[in-house]
Amino acid sequence: MDALSMAFPGIVILHTKWYQRDLINGSSLPMTIRSTAGKSETEGAAGKSARQAGAKGDPRIAARIGRAIEGEVHFDAFSRGRYSTDASIYQIEPLGVVVPKTIADVAAVIEIAREEGLPLLPRGGGSSQCGQTVGEALVLDVSKHLNNVIDFDPGSATARVQPGIVLDSLNAFLK
Repeated sequence: MDALSMAFPGIVILHTKWYQRDLINGSSLPMTIRSTAGKSETEGAAGKSARQAGAKGDPRIAARIGRAIEGEVHFDAFSRGRYSTDASIYQIEPLGVVVPKTIADVAAVIEIAREEGLPLLPRGGGSSQCGQTVGEALVLDVSKHLNNVIDFDPGSATARVQPGIVLDSLNAFLK
């Protein structure tokens, strides 16, 4: 069990999935946080849908996150526009963007998103070709600071890495 699972035992993170019916209707299913306390997948802990919980660029939520973390908080239109696409054909503007510096930042953002009923979309390099890194959610970009090799065991040929690492960086480390 990882540190986030231990810190938030009542939280399940659902992965991004795209379904044909949702693309036809123009809606997406970004990764959402779901409390195991009887809430539905589309509701947060406060019982609100993402559309009710926070608007795109909500300054109240941006300020709350900014007070809680060391990392960067980008809720301006330009930043949301930059994160509205990946290597796929999809373009969906997020609610805001957070670039955590530490695992504690990640935990704080997860807690705030849960309390506010906001969907949360973790993002690495944004190289997806199927739209997994875009959605109407709070984007958590771990590629800038959480991109290191944590541990390497040559005997078992295994490495533990942070979620923002890209294959080229891991290969460079292994050489």
